Amino acid sequence: MLIVDNDPVVLMVLSRLLRLDGYHVLAASTAAEGFEFLATNLVQVILCDQCMPNMTGIEFMESVKDMYPATFRIILSANTDLQMVLDAVNSGAIYRFYTKPWNSKVLRENIREAFSQCAIPAAKSDHPLGVTH
Repeated sequence: MLIVDNDPVVLMVLSRLLRLDGYHVLAASTAAEGFEFLATNLVQVILCDQCMPNMTGIEFMESVKDMYPATFRIILSANTDLQMVLDAVNSGAIYRFYTKPWNSKVLRENIREAFSQCAIPAAKSDHPLGVTH
């Protein structure tokens, strides 16, 4: 799982929360760092903040959709611009949108569901580097 958020406190809290469920969590503080993780790791689920410097979360997810279409992409944001969310969902850039502050129980349940729906088999790697986790 990859979390992308420029707020180090949010990264720490989400990483700890999701590690409780046994996920291997990669934490990136920029979109560029997120792309680096994606290039070297098999990532099934991505949780990304919308408001980041240099590239919004939706812009990041649009690129990810083209490069890694089998990933399950989730935006987490304090910004609730309904049209932005609808456009991102309708274009297929994201599958889910959650607001900050989030409900930890609901987020964990939905991430568990995302992994169960993910199209990337966990035991087999089609990644060009042969990375499985």
